[in-house]
Amino acid sequence: MVSFACVTVAITAVLQLSLVDHFAIRHASEEAGLRLEQLSWQMRDSLDRTVDQAVRDVSLLSTLADVRAADDPKAARAVLEHLQHDFPDYAWIGIAKPDGKVLAATGGLLENRDVTARPWFHTGQLNVSAEDYHPALLLGSLLPRTSDPWRFVDVAGPIRDADGKLRGVLAIHLSWKWARTLAHTLLTPALREYGAEIIVVRRDGVVLLGPDDILEKPIAAESVRLAFAGSTGALKERWPDGRTYITGYSQTGRNRDRAGLSWAVLVRQTESAALASAHDFEQRALWLCIGLGTVLAAGAALMARRLVAPLNVLSGAIEDLAHAPAHGAPGRIPEVNSFHEAQVLSDAMRDLVAGEHTHREALERMNAQLEDTVAARTAELQELLLRDVLTGLPNRRALLHALPEALARAARLGRPCAVLFMDMDGFKQINDTRGHEEGDELLRQFGARLLSGIRETDMCARLAGDEFVVVLELLSDRQDAVHKAHGLLEQLSRPYMLASGAVQVGVSIGVAVQLPQEAQDPARLLARADQAMYEAKREGKGRVALIAAELEPEAS
Repeated sequence: MVSFACVTVAITAVLQLSLVDHFAIRHASEEAGLRLEQLSWQMRDSLDRTVDQAVRDVSLLSTLADVRAADDPKAARAVLEHLQHDFPDYAWIGIAKPDGKVLAATGGLLENRDVTARPWFHTGQLNVSAEDYHPALLLGSLLPRTSDPWRFVDVAGPIRDADGKLRGVLAIHLSWKWARTLAHTLLTPALREYGAEIIVVRRDGVVLLGPDDILEKPIAAESVRLAFAGSTGALKERWPDGRTYITGYSQTGRNRDRAGLSWAVLVRQTESAALASAHDFEQRALWLCIGLGTVLAAGAALMARRLVAPLNVLSGAIEDLAHAPAHGAPGRIPEVNSFHEAQVLSDAMRDLVAGEHTHREALERMNAQLEDTVAARTAELQELLLRDVLTGLPNRRALLHALPEALARAARLGRPCAVLFMDMDGFKQINDTRGHEEGDELLRQFGARLLSGIRETDMCARLAGDEFVVVLELLSDRQDAVHKAHGLLEQLSRPYMLASGAVQVGVSIGVAVQLPQEAQDPARLLARADQAMYEAKREGKGRVALIAAELEPEAS
């Protein structure tokens, strides 16, 4: 009976631990992969935005009259240093004449020096382009000394006069310190404590950003290959250091021209650290099963002794009679009513079965509670995956789930729907001057005002940074979408109250309309809205733009 009880408890414990491994470990692994993949997306988007900003700055500066007709180094230097003051990550900005001599530069560095040997000078004569990560050759000894050596990403473009004649090359040296700062900002203290690392890899496999032991060394990992193949996701893989990591991966500069740079962005975490909480839960469940088994085994042993005691008395009496048959007498044998003993045995067995049933129900209740807890936690984590932590609005993942459903409803109802792509104007300046806490508060107020300005049938989401998207349904026509966009523009442009005082930011809104008869392509619809938003930026910001390509179907 004791052995039977131990085997039963052992089987129950194995089944329970199997449930723990099935739900907790697997879910923790999937959750870690999603978290690391999302961090990779955020790092990728941040890198792309900064490079794009540098490209836009080169394009804009090269069209300014003071730069086109730059003959006075002092006047040109003032324009360049003004831009550098607004963007400290621009370590050097300079203008090289067609003969390769530097006419003007921030801080006067390299002025009158020959830069014809630099790749950016030659590529920048043709069009705006970016040169990949490289050490500082000419500027390394001129810039202030830092703990890390200077590394740059160069963005250069031609300066032409009104007749199209080349007047020079404008170049921006973007300090790689910017990428290190981005990585440090994205990794929360909790993630750094558990060993999460951001790694940026160049097309040739050389690590540009990452741990010191692999920095500026070539690596070969499956996640790198998948990222450069255009995939995004997460996987478990073994790295050259012999440790197993869960790695999220993505690629920068996808679907871009030469001005974009192609890097693999990896976010890795050791498997043991990523699954630490799940393993801790598994250990607790194991010890609980061992303790419960010990208690049940002790109870079974006590019950067995009480059951065999009458038989031991009867057996002892019989042995006494066997050793002294001559002195045997019926009176020396205890009076045992066989029916009564059968009754006692039957009652004892029923008690044992009842006790075992009670313990089994207790274990089943524990299993049910465990499943309910895991299910509730799963639902809670799923909800967190679909919500932006700062504003409480749906995030990019939720938007990508909801947008195809909105397009399908629009097709069924025969009513147009639209996507409004919004980008705040002047947010970075407020974030830099008033601090990230007030910048976060501004984003929260902006999201709340955006949510209050749409209908219950519509949806708004935060993509990243100061970018938001609104999905409008049940529209009457394109003008209805533009009218609602203007209404939101007016509401969002009103002042916001922060701790340090009132601020006012603008917003540029790009509108993309989906007609019921058009093919449903959520990614293309978002891209059209994004393009329209950039059109609004180019037209002067603080306005609504309906992308021109949207008008072609209506005109036809």
